[in-house]
Formats: sequence, C-alpha cells, structure tokens
Amino acid sequence: MMTKRWSLLLLLLWGPSLARQASAQALYRNLDAGFPVRVEDAAVTERYAFDLDLANVRLDALSAGRRRLQLEPRLSYGILPRTEVWLRVPTYYRERAIAPRTGIGGVGFGGMYQLTLETLRLPAFAIASEAFVPTGPNALPASYSVKIAFTKSFTPGRIHFNAGVASYASRTVVTNCLPLVQGTVCPDTIGIVGVLPPLDGPCAMAPTEPRSFYPMNVVQQPPPAPSNVAAGQTAPGQLVTHPHWLLGVGIDKTLPLRSIMFLGDIFAERFEGIGRSIDWTAELGARKQLNPHVVLVGSVGRHAKGTNESSFFILGATFSRALQLFGAGG
Repeated sequence: MMTKRWSLLLLLLWGPSLARQASAQALYRNLDAGFPVRVEDAAVTERYAFDLDLANVRLDALSAGRRRLQLEPRLSYGILPRTEVWLRVPTYYRERAIAPRTGIGGVGFGGMYQLTLETLRLPAFAIASEAFVPTGPNALPASYSVKIAFTKSFTPGRIHFNAGVASYASRTVVTNCLPLVQGTVCPDTIGIVGVLPPLDGPCAMAPTEPRSFYPMNVVQQPPPAPSNVAAGQTAPGQLVTHPHWLLGVGIDKTLPLRSIMFLGDIFAERFEGIGRSIDWTAELGARKQLNPHVVLVGSVGRHAKGTNESSFFILGATFSRALQLFGAGG
C-alpha cells in the first residue's frame, strides 16, 4: 500500500512534465532523404499532415578553399493512407569561377507509398518515385527515379536500407585528346575532370559552360581532316541520358522522453557513362523536436572516396500542421 501511494504521488508530480516532453514524439522519428541525411526510413508523412521545410541549408567545403551553398525548400503532404507527395525546389550559390553563380536548379515532384507496416518479423517497406525538371535557359530534359526503402526496429534502435535507380541527362563537350600508341590521353584542358555530382534526387541539371557544377560527358576532339563525326562517337553538344544508382544503410537511436534522435548512414552511388568512380559518403546527424509542430535537424558528412572529396554541413527546420484538404473520409 505504501509503495502504491508513493507511486501515485510521483505520477501526480512528474506526470505533467512527462506529458509535455512526450507530446511531440512523432515528427522527429520520420526521416526524409536529405533531412538531415541521405538514407531515409520506410515511413511516410501522416495522412492530412502538411510538412513545410524552408530552412534546410547545405554548405559544401571543397578543395582549394571553395565553398558552395544549397538551399532546398520542400513541401510534403499525407494525401492518402500510407501515401505522401512532395514538391522541392533546390537552389544553389557557387564560387565566382562558376557561371551561373546562383539560381534554381529545378523542380522535383514525387511521392512515396508504404506497402507494408513493420511487424515483429518483417520490416516496413516503401517505394518512392520522383520526376525532376531542370530550369533555366539551357535546362536539360527531365529525369526520373525509383527507390525502395526498408526499416526494421531493434532494441538498440532502427536500421534502414535504401536502394534506388535514376536517370540523368548531360551534354557532351569537346576536349583536346592526344592519340598515343598505348591509348588516348585527354588532359584537363577545359576543367571538367573532377566535377561534382548533380543535386540529390533524379539527376538532370543544365550546365552553361564547361566548368559547371554538374557532370558532363567528355568526347574526343575529332581530327581536323574529316568533317564528320566518327562512327560510334557522340557529337559535341549532343544530349545523352545515363543511369545513376544508389545503395545506402543507416541507423538511428532515439531518446523518446527528450524527443531527440541521433542517426548515421553510409551510402555509395555511381553516375554511369561519364567516367566517374563510385562515390562513398558517410553522415552523422540529429533531429530534435522543439514542440508539436517544429523539428530542428542537423548533420555533418564526408564525401571520402570518389571524385572531388569534400565535407559538408546541413542545418534545417521542419514545420508541420494538420491540414485536411479534400474533406472528411475514410
């Protein structure tokens, strides 16, 4: 009896505090790609929930003291049961040597459907797809992606697995190649060796000059004698489409009473057809829910193997509210 009385007294004293801390334990557990790490979970935005990501900023620290800034506003909405749709508009700011230096990269529209909920034996499983339409006077064709995501919970935390394929377009350019007995050598005369990959998601951006932020194909300069392009060779300036794939795994650990999550991931991706090796990236981040409507996110990452090794930092915030757009129903 004495133990029960003390338990009741402690519950009355601590109950309101625990309720305030536990009142915001949903949003911070929902991982979206890039907010703040690339690998996401197999959960979708709750039905009728409207998430607004406006303050998501990424800073890339490259070699030679170069800095690049990316801002990606994003809207997502739980439009149907276990179904979300989103709209994102990535913008960029680059160093003086790059033209254009600032601008809107494009507009991405996509959705995710959660096919199965997690059970004691089986993981949650979701499939997502996006169409990305580049913008600008030299915009490349739209590109498309398909991704699957698995999430399984264990006592220490959750583990996530992502696999995706996408298309991306590029425009071939000319470089001066030297034909030698042992093969063709193409020096970096126009500065396109070591370019960065496109923005996250389906990968089609519009370079306006050779030293662009985005990958471009290198074609051998045709010899001056014949005026036509050799058989099997891509003509300079021609649009070509290549595949891109990504494999990633992530883990997270939550502190429920503090509404905070710590997470990390590692992923490999490959941009086929442009001579890039496999890119490897690792990230560490956290998500903290300030109140029932606002989540702060942050992460640090290192692109440690592949073209253009670099470090980057991500800071952002998500604002969420319930918004029933299409009336009541199932």
